[in-house]
Amino acid sequence: MKLSALFKPIAINQVTVKNRLVVPPMVTNYGDENGNVTDRTIAYLEERAKGGWGLIILEATAVSPEGRGFPKQPCLFSDSQIPALQRLAQAIHRHGAKLAVQLYHAGRQTYAALLGGPPVAPSGLPCPVCRDIPQELQPHDIERLVHDFGEAARRSREAGVDAVEIHGAHGYLINQFVSPYSNRRTDGYGGTMSGRLRFPLMVIKAVRRAVGADFPIIYRLSARERVPGGLEIEDTLSIAPYLVEAGVDAFHVSTGVYESMPYIVPPFSLPEGLNVADASRLKATVEVPVIVAGRIPDPAFAEQVVASGRSDMVAMGRASIVDPYLPLKAAAGDLEDIRPCISCNQKCIGGLNGAEMTCSCVVNPAVGREREWRIEKTRTRKRVLVVGGGPAGLEAARVLAERGHQVVLVEKTERFGGQFGLAALPPEKQPLAKLIAWQVRACQKAGVNMRIGQKVDVDYVKSVEPDAVVIATGATPIIPPVPGADSPYVHQAHSVLKGEVKTGETVLIIGGGSVGCETADYLSQMGKKVTIVEMLDELARDVEQTVKYFLIKRLKEKGVVMITGATVTEVRPDGAMAVKNGRPEAFLGFDSVVLAVGVKSDDDLARQLDGAVTELHVIGDARKPGKVDDAILDAEKVAMSI
Repeated sequence: MKLSALFKPIAINQVTVKNRLVVPPMVTNYGDENGNVTDRTIAYLEERAKGGWGLIILEATAVSPEGRGFPKQPCLFSDSQIPALQRLAQAIHRHGAKLAVQLYHAGRQTYAALLGGPPVAPSGLPCPVCRDIPQELQPHDIERLVHDFGEAARRSREAGVDAVEIHGAHGYLINQFVSPYSNRRTDGYGGTMSGRLRFPLMVIKAVRRAVGADFPIIYRLSARERVPGGLEIEDTLSIAPYLVEAGVDAFHVSTGVYESMPYIVPPFSLPEGLNVADASRLKATVEVPVIVAGRIPDPAFAEQVVASGRSDMVAMGRASIVDPYLPLKAAAGDLEDIRPCISCNQKCIGGLNGAEMTCSCVVNPAVGREREWRIEKTRTRKRVLVVGGGPAGLEAARVLAERGHQVVLVEKTERFGGQFGLAALPPEKQPLAKLIAWQVRACQKAGVNMRIGQKVDVDYVKSVEPDAVVIATGATPIIPPVPGADSPYVHQAHSVLKGEVKTGETVLIIGGGSVGCETADYLSQMGKKVTIVEMLDELARDVEQTVKYFLIKRLKEKGVVMITGATVTEVRPDGAMAVKNGRPEAFLGFDSVVLAVGVKSDDDLARQLDGAVTELHVIGDARKPGKVDDAILDAEKVAMSI
C-alpha cells in the first residue's frame, strides 16, 4: 500500500514540516526536579526523530512554578532552563524533524502536595479528580500569567525550537477559562463567551509578540469536553476563528478533561480516529492546518484521514511510543514490520499513574531506555530452545534470533499466544491479538524454527541438543482450597473463553479481577445472566483505569450483578456459600459456576531440567505470574544476556 498523502510536506506559518506525522506532547516525566529536559528525554525524542517523524512536540512544559502538574515535567519559567531545551532542539534537527514546545499551565488540575500550596484557577471550584480547592485568580495574577506564557515562548525561540503549542485542551488552565464547566467568574474574564475567551486571546497575543510574525503558534483544544455543562463541538467551531485572528497558525484537536480522561487517552473500547469527525468540521471552519489526535494506531488509517481531507496532519501518540521507526517503515511499505500499539494504556498513561510515575510501553521495553537498551549481535552463536509460545516465549525467540542465535521455539498447543491469546477474546479487546501476530511474523522473519502442537519433556529437550534452554511455559489457573472448588461441575474462566466448555444461562463467576470481569463481559454479551463475587472491596483492581472505566460501564449496562467484599467458603453445583460483612451468605440458583481466582506458575518442566542442561532460564509467568509487560521485559532481558 502506497502512503502518498502522509509524506507530503506541509507549511505551518513559515516552517515546513517534511511529512504529516506528529509525535504529540505526551507526558513522560523523564525530566529533573528543576524542570530541565534531561538526557533521557533527549534520547527518547531523538529516537523518534531518527525514525522519521515530521513534527515532535515536547510534553506539557510549565510556564510558571504553580502551573506544574507533574513532578519531573519540563519547565520554562527561568532562563536557566534554556540550555537543556537547546540540546534537545539540536538533537531533533540532526535528523530533519521539527520541534515544538507545548506551553502549559495546569490550573486546578494538579495537587497542593506537588506545588507546596493551593492550585490556582479561574474559579474556586476543585477539579473532580484532583479535588484540591484552588485559589481564584485575581486580575493582576491573570496579567502575570499572560506575561509568563509570553516569556516561555521567548525562551522556546531562543532555544532554537521551531514552534510553540499553547495548551488550551484537556481541562488545563486556558481550557478552564474558556469553559462554563470550570469558569464561574462574573467579571471581565467570565460570564459570556467573549469574557471567557479574554484570557486565551491575551495569551495568544503575548506569545505572538514574544516570537514574532513568522514563528508558528499551534493551539491545542478539546473539541468537546465530554462532561455535563462542558464545551461541545459547536462551541469550539464558534471560538476557533477568534483564535486564528489573534495569531494561531494551526489547531491540534483532542478531546476531554480530567473527569473524562478515558476519552483523552482512548483505550481499545473506543473507535479508531475518535476525534476525526470533529477535526474535519473544524478544518471546514478555519483556513489554517489542523492536526488530529485520538487513537490513530496505524499509518494506513492515518493515510485515509489525510488523503480524505479530514485533517492535514495526524498525531499518532501511542503508536510513536511503541515504534519510533513507524514513519520510515511506512514510507518503505513495510507495514507488517511496524510494532503495533494495542491501545492497552497499561504503561503509557498507566505508567504515569503507577509507582514509577513515568511513561513506558507494554509492547516495547526500550521506551525510556533508548541509550542502554540495544539488541546487539552475539559473539558466541548458540543453539537455544525456547519452550512456550506466549508473549514471553515469542519475544525471547525473536530477540535471540535477531542477535544471531539459532533458535527453536516449541509450543504445545496448535496456536501461539498463550494466555494473552485468550485476553483478546472478550468484547472490544481484539486489538490485543495484533501483538501476537506481529511477534509471530517477527520470529519468522528472524529465522526462528517454530513448532506447534509439540509437547516438551526432558527427553525432547535432550533430542534438540540445545546450548541453552528458555522456559516460558506460562501459568495455570488456581483452584482455591475451599470445598467443592475442584469438582467437575466447576469450570475455569480460561476454559470458558477458549470455548472448551459451555455454560448455562445463569452463571456465577467467583473472582472479580480482570479475568473474572472480562469473562462476565464475554458471557453477558451472549445473553447470559451473570453474577460476580469478589473477596476484595473493588472489582477489576488490576485493570488500568481508562480500560476499567469502559469495562465496568459495559457490565452495568448488561445487568451483571457485582458483589464485592464476599469471601467464598464453599462451591456448590448451583452456586456458592460465602461470608460478607462477617455474615454467611448464599449465592445459589445458578446453572454454572466459573472460577477466576488467579494463576500459578507452570514451572514443572523448569524444575525437571534444573541441573540437566548447561544453561537454563525461566521467564514470564513460568517464573512469576504477572502482566504481559512483565513477561516481555523479562524475555528481552534474558534474551540479551545469552
